[in-house]
Amino acid sequence: MTTLDPARPAPTASAPEPPGFWWRVLIPVVAVVSGLVALVVALIVALLFVSHEMADAIATAIGSGVILAVGLAFVRHLPAHEQRAIFARKGRTGAALATGIAGGLGFVVLTAVVIAIGTAVDSGVRHRTSDIPSPFGSSVVAGVLVVLGIVVLAPLGEELLFRGLMLRGLVRRMPFWPAASCSGVAFALCHSDVWAYLFWPRLIALALVGVGLAELNRRRGYWCGVVAHATINGLATIALLAIG
Repeated sequence: MTTLDPARPAPTASAPEPPGFWWRVLIPVVAVVSGLVALVVALIVALLFVSHEMADAIATAIGSGVILAVGLAFVRHLPAHEQRAIFARKGRTGAALATGIAGGLGFVVLTAVVIAIGTAVDSGVRHRTSDIPSPFGSSVVAGVLVVLGIVVLAPLGEELLFRGLMLRGLVRRMPFWPAASCSGVAFALCHSDVWAYLFWPRLIALALVGVGLAELNRRRGYWCGVVAHATINGLATIALLAIG
């Protein structure tokens, strides 16, 4: 039988090590893949019960929701001070909101210019993208679900993953601008529509927007980036509705 020496402090369990560099850099890719898998599974299951239009909407919302959920689950394993740093507001709320909206509008213009140049120099891009279907149909419920997925859940999840986690991981190993460029390229590569339609001008535009969102995150914080991202997606949604 052993006894504890009262003169010695009782042993305590050591705190778990926080996630390392590669976890912070690769978890956004894991989240996006998980979201795509969830989207496909949700689409297949939903098609057994509802129309194709409604199934697409359900799958879009679920895919975006899974991406956000994976990011939030990972953030819970970070030290408390890092969690606070990710979501901290930098400056006044009104200024961050205005900066986010203005930044989003600027990124929309930048995207339009890049895509216009790309389609002008590559007629194949124009042909490949002319038949891209609109995600919106005649159902109000389906439209609400698509807006929820694209304008609300996607900005929350993607800003958390690519700026809150990946960018913060990269700046531990390199200066800010190379880190922002790497996270921007990863952000662009993880958008499935870029690959589905071989849409290289959008790939370039998304990478540039990713760099811009990284700068917004550094200066104004996560929520400013979310507002900018939501502005971009919201305007794209309006454009799709107008075309449709």
